[in-house]
Amino acid sequence: MKCTGKGLAIVLSLLSTVGVSTMARADEPSPKYTEVLHALQTGKNVKLVLDMSRCTAAEGGKAASATQAGLVINAFRVTPQNGISFANAHQTVDSSGHAVTEYIRHSLSREGRLTVRASKLVVGTTELVNQGEFICELPDGAKFIW
Repeated sequence: MKCTGKGLAIVLSLLSTVGVSTMARADEPSPKYTEVLHALQTGKNVKLVLDMSRCTAAEGGKAASATQAGLVINAFRVTPQNGISFANAHQTVDSSGHAVTEYIRHSLSREGRLTVRASKLVVGTTELVNQGEFICELPDGAKFIW
């Protein structure tokens, strides 16, 4: 196919239009992110249900444990770089019998992926032990309900 000057200009114009509209869509948040943010901002009682067996470790991509968990989001923070962030801290006893405080941080990216980071602090120490970072896709590994 041979393009003349006018034909080439039309083709280039169409390609640039497609490129600009694709970039605009790529910059928009995912529909699920938008739904969760709207629910939080309008005061809905938002809960997160996790199926860690459907999540992968951030390093290595292996499946996480068969743990299932849930929590109510009581407080949250929204930033352009981190998306929607919220956390949970609770005291428990670990498998070795030590009293610990566990910290679990969650970040829902604008693309609709949930990152879960877990760490623990043994009571009476100052050393925070990293327990892992996991990526959960919506709605398989993580579901938000309200």
